[in-house]
Amino acid sequence: MLLCATRLEYPYAVDNLSAEATDSLKFSFKIQNSERPHQAMVVFQSQDDYQDEVMVAAPVKSSGKGRFELNFARADSRFRYGTRTYSMTFLVGGLTIDEPFKYMLGQIEIKGPSNPATRPERVGYKSQPEIHHQFRPDQRLISQAISGAFTFLVLTPFAVLFFLWSRLGIKFEPLRALASRPLDLIASLVFFGSLTGIEYVFYLYWSHITLFPVLQYLGVLSLVAIVSGRSTLSAVQARRLQRTVGSAKKEL
Repeated sequence: MLLCATRLEYPYAVDNLSAEATDSLKFSFKIQNSERPHQAMVVFQSQDDYQDEVMVAAPVKSSGKGRFELNFARADSRFRYGTRTYSMTFLVGGLTIDEPFKYMLGQIEIKGPSNPATRPERVGYKSQPEIHHQFRPDQRLISQAISGAFTFLVLTPFAVLFFLWSRLGIKFEPLRALASRPLDLIASLVFFGSLTGIEYVFYLYWSHITLFPVLQYLGVLSLVAIVSGRSTLSAVQARRLQRTVGSAKKEL
């Protein structure tokens, strides 16, 4: 059984439209607009506390014409929850249409079937009891006395090393040699400075910075260490050769 034919033209709406649960609704339209629509649909919204919405897509041709047929017996189960009145809204949208076109077609009463579908229980949203999160207390740190004692133990080997150097009478002749050659001295300072910088970057990575900045810093410092270290080691090797040649001459 089909519904009675009704012709509408914007902005008029239909009145007193009703249908049985076994009826079908045929809807055809023509859009006369300079901008081509790409999507159209009819939205059925129940006029009760539930405000159920059923959207039915309506294909649109390039000419602006379109149609669809809706069988209430085989359509969305929300049409079978009993006799209800639905508002019908026609929506048209497109890629170049900023705001969709909206046309209130009117209302339709759809009578429920003899054995209405069982409506699922309505979900009730309400405030839940407040959650009080308790953070764990801060971890206790060791005392300053113990920390200072272990710091002293870590520095003790360096003190022993300098003491043994003073007892052995080690002379830092390379420093005098570097002082006579400014370029070699600068290369040595840059080399040891780059090594110190690399150690400092490791400390920063351990304390707070992330991996990617560490890789950037290490890339620059490693390049500086390679260039300056090569110059420094070459200078050390040259001094060793000079000392070897000088010792050989003395023996002759």
